Amino acid sequence: MKILFGIPSKVHKEIALAEVLTFKELGASVQTSEYGNSGKEKGLFKSFVIVLKNAINLKKKLIKYKSEIIYLNTAFDNKTLIRDSITIFILRFFNKTTKIVLKVHGSVAVVVSTKNILKRYLFNKIDLLLLLSTEERSNFINAGMDSNRVLITANVVDKSGYQPDPFFEKKFKITHGTIILLFVGRFIEEKGIFDLIKACELLKERSVQFKLFCLGDGPVFSQINTLINNSSLTNNVKLLGHIPEKETQYFYSNCHILILPTFHDEGFPMAIFQAVASGMSIITTRIRGSADYLEEYNNCLWVRKNSPEEICEKILLLENDICLREKIKLNNRRLADKFSAQKIVTDLRASFQKLFQL
Repeated sequence: MKILFGIPSKVHKEIALAEVLTFKELGASVQTSEYGNSGKEKGLFKSFVIVLKNAINLKKKLIKYKSEIIYLNTAFDNKTLIRDSITIFILRFFNKTTKIVLKVHGSVAVVVSTKNILKRYLFNKIDLLLLLSTEERSNFINAGMDSNRVLITANVVDKSGYQPDPFFEKKFKITHGTIILLFVGRFIEEKGIFDLIKACELLKERSVQFKLFCLGDGPVFSQINTLINNSSLTNNVKLLGHIPEKETQYFYSNCHILILPTFHDEGFPMAIFQAVASGMSIITTRIRGSADYLEEYNNCLWVRKNSPEEICEKILLLENDICLREKIKLNNRRLADKFSAQKIVTDLRASFQKLFQL
């Protein structure tokens, strides 16, 4: 099996590379090519140039290595719809035999459901669509995608490398007995970051001893920083900005509860499933991939979106119930085995092989 991977230049890169390595271990011939914009280039013209450049590079490697499958990591929104349509048009030019697979890391429901000529073009030209939740699969099928060409997969989650540091509290000057909270994600309103900070205000009002670490950046970073200062939370909340994905394992290993009250259009939120791999307790919203794999009181506690009061109450519940936290830890470590590279890629290889039997 000869596979040409379109590798994201930034987001989800490590996930894709884990699949590349495992495909090679299973005997596939794998080549890679950059696919996507790292974010360094701004503006319509420069973005268009990058799309063309990446598509042409893919086409050259497709011809050179005689790839049987092109496997592109993407998303499904208005921008990626244009990029993927241009790319697939170039790849399909004088080529009807190579199989094209798209793996969608999050889809905007309204874009999926809206009538669009580019969407229809993609639906007709791709051989396999890989999605990360049952909700998204239903959305695409309802929008007209052939159900036989829509499968659910997952992202690789490696549960090794999560090692508690006995000096973590000392390093960050945290008093023993403090409940340590974690937020990991892009600083946008849809990730629930404002709701979390408001929940922290409620914790402070109740004299709860807590520390929140926030990893990430984004357009509302300065607003969150201002809100923390105005709410006198500077001693409780620490904004660490964006750190490399590998380095986030240190915080997953040493914090007690991950909180992600997201209502963003994501399929398989990696912050949630890295917390699963580390054995953390989790407070999140019941959406998409989280809803597919997590059970309340076994793996997480659910909250509704835009509900700081619920977030506060669930934090207090977990703070006071160490047995529940230990139960969740054991269950989540077991759950992480479902997302090993070996299992994910073995299933993908079987699905790819079926493409040539149709």
